[in-house]
Amino acid sequence: MNGIFRKTQLENGLRILSEQMEGVQSVSIGVWIGVGSRHDPVNQSGLAHLLEHMTFKGTVHRTAYEIAVSLEALGGHLNAFTEKEFTCYWALVLDRDLKEAVDVLADIVQSALLSESDLKNEKRIILEEIRNLEDMPEDLLHEYFLRMVFQDHPIGNPILGTLSSVKAIRQSDLISHRARHYAFQNTVIAAAGKVDHEKLVQYVANAFTALNPHYIEEKPLLVSKKNIRRPRRRSSLSQTHFCTGMRVYSYCDERKFPLILLDTYLGGGMSSRLFQTLRENLGLAYTVYSFLDFWSDTGIFGVYACTSPQFAEQAMEVLEKEYKRLVQEGISKEDLERTKSQVIGHLTLTFEDPTSRMTRLAKMEAYTQSYVSLSEVIERITAVSKDQMSEVAEDILQKQKRYRLILTPDVINENSFFQIHS
Repeated sequence: MNGIFRKTQLENGLRILSEQMEGVQSVSIGVWIGVGSRHDPVNQSGLAHLLEHMTFKGTVHRTAYEIAVSLEALGGHLNAFTEKEFTCYWALVLDRDLKEAVDVLADIVQSALLSESDLKNEKRIILEEIRNLEDMPEDLLHEYFLRMVFQDHPIGNPILGTLSSVKAIRQSDLISHRARHYAFQNTVIAAAGKVDHEKLVQYVANAFTALNPHYIEEKPLLVSKKNIRRPRRRSSLSQTHFCTGMRVYSYCDERKFPLILLDTYLGGGMSSRLFQTLRENLGLAYTVYSFLDFWSDTGIFGVYACTSPQFAEQAMEVLEKEYKRLVQEGISKEDLERTKSQVIGHLTLTFEDPTSRMTRLAKMEAYTQSYVSLSEVIERITAVSKDQMSEVAEDILQKQKRYRLILTPDVINENSFFQIHS
């Protein structure tokens, strides 16, 4: 279950992590840069995401097509994504092709051209991506819910940006953002799978030579976003969608372990309490689940449901009753043990995948500068008590300010999109 973990820090501050896994022929490698949407400057929302897109448009050494074919021709995969606190460029290849993967990743991260003509085209693509969000009620609701919960916090910055902010980004903004944040001390390179750590360090040291050597960590500004643009009304909308939730603990908070169990118990799959109650027993909602995420200084827990307009109020009342029942009665011993088994089984299956292992390595290093084995995580989950579950349930479901966001098909004015419940 546990792989062989190694860590090397180069003199320039670049951290290289690896976890060797038995029984696989592949390696997943990621270049994790500590810059995401929360670091976007005021009025330049979407900058980190746009920069991530632009790195694939061509470099000093490769055209966009040559980048695309470089690893695909080997049967591998090359991709990237932007999160709230990270930008990650990653590849999945056979172990024999690790050097090529490192070279391609180093090329796009350090030597992307960021040309004016490519910027114009890529802006159009991202603007369409933003517009398409308006046609996906579930995704739209989650986007606006996060903005509402974190109105006074940079975590609320939308990853894609807004139509106006993306249009305003200039080539010079991309160049300065890369120069500032794509730095040795702000980067973690993690690999998992069939990986030789010594060779990995050699490949990385030779390829990654042009990152910023003088990184100065910047604390994102806390900016109130009171005037959040409302989504446009869609006449095709036929159901009511709602989210309810609250801010919770950070990645490093030990209370995250009982909270993970609470999340799974309430809305993690078809056997969860909310799915069984709202869908199977009462037939009030087709889709219902809970969601949970942790960041460096905060987190979010919430519930999403989709139902017919005539059942929406009843569904929300049932949800409140389930919250109240959990706070007052707690979780039974049988349900707690079943939920622990579910979470442990899910973790074990998830981390058979090299990319999941690679992601876990990088985030542990970025958030805690330490390594915790999967066995240790399972021990912490196993050790969670009923009392700890009750304390966390009372804290987040009763004491924390709770938000509710509703998207309905019969919107009369834009304000009826948003309802806040404290």
